[in-house]
Amino acid sequence: MGRQQDIDLTVQDRGFPGFLKRLEVSRAVIHEPLDGSAVAREWGRIASSVQRMGGSGPVTLVVNDSTRPPSGPMITSLEDILDRETRIIVATGTHRPVSEDEKEALLGGCFSGSAWKNSDCDSDGMVHIGTTSRGTPVGFDPWILDGGPVIAVNSVEPHYFAGFTGGRKSFLPGVASRSAIVANHYLACLPGSQPGKLEGNPVHEDMNEALSMLEQRVGILQGNGVMHGGKLVGFFAGTCTESFESAAGLSSEIARLPVPRAVDVLVLHPGEPLHMNLYQSEKALYNCSGMVSEGGWMLLVSSCPEGLGADHLRRAFISSRDPGWRAPDRESYRLGDHAIVRLREMRERLSIALASGLPDGTVREMGMEPVDDVEVWLGRFEGSSMSFIPSAGFVVPCIEES
Repeated sequence: MGRQQDIDLTVQDRGFPGFLKRLEVSRAVIHEPLDGSAVAREWGRIASSVQRMGGSGPVTLVVNDSTRPPSGPMITSLEDILDRETRIIVATGTHRPVSEDEKEALLGGCFSGSAWKNSDCDSDGMVHIGTTSRGTPVGFDPWILDGGPVIAVNSVEPHYFAGFTGGRKSFLPGVASRSAIVANHYLACLPGSQPGKLEGNPVHEDMNEALSMLEQRVGILQGNGVMHGGKLVGFFAGTCTESFESAAGLSSEIARLPVPRAVDVLVLHPGEPLHMNLYQSEKALYNCSGMVSEGGWMLLVSSCPEGLGADHLRRAFISSRDPGWRAPDRESYRLGDHAIVRLREMRERLSIALASGLPDGTVREMGMEPVDDVEVWLGRFEGSSMSFIPSAGFVVPCIEES
């Protein structure tokens, strides 16, 4: 492949090549990272609640997988508070499992002697606890329901159809059955499911209902961190609802990216760790497509060392180009169809290019233009308005035209 593999695209503008730095850079205000003492104070604030958590079994700690910011900075002081047996479950949802080494890196060495496992959405042992009012059959990993208290630690940033990550997403989809995940994700095909939106968002409201069903059966506390520029800038501990709402409020404030106008060419880097595969990287496209003028281009620059990242992704991109494709109903929905709905909406008004480590043939098959040399490609658009958004998977641009 070409030059894009030589571009060290890290958070914000550190490591970006000069020709990208020369573009108009849209960037949210950088907040100062929290130090460990601030996180410790927040856990200390609810320490008595942690100690009073009932249940005869061990504490089950639910943590991020490798597609989310690592949980280590958020749990160091929690390890000091807990004085009972603790086990770790990695909230993988439908993502791949993490390895032992990855788990150690994600936890920053905390709870290194504890039993742990990846959640397996296809396990026959998932425990069904009911059905939401929107028809989602709610099933969770048995570790969540076997009698011990649960503490979930998650990160909160804008999510292209759930509104925000974090909070209730620790459980659905994090440690839920595949049938629950598929039914909930179908709701992303419906109006109201968009980044930064909670009220009236059917995906969020369905997740919340599933969480309420779970909270009737087990004691749960949660810590929700807010990431920005690859750093932890906010942390809130308490009940799932209160900690998530506080974190989502801060994330909304940070993620809102005022921009003066739409542009003809928008260059995006998704930010770490979303750059690991296309499934995560494409969130930058959904978040930022509204900033592109009619007939314009989005160029996603992401190395994608893990490839596509989801089996259904190739189908989603190809189907989005099929004029005969129709949005599914609940019965015909397949995981990933919600992405087709959004891709079709984007492709009606703009074109997409991709600079990555993926084979050019795969990129073309999916209806995107492969880019081997970003600087040369941008040269085609001399005289056009251009902008560059680093960490684009974590921001939501808002056009504020005069």
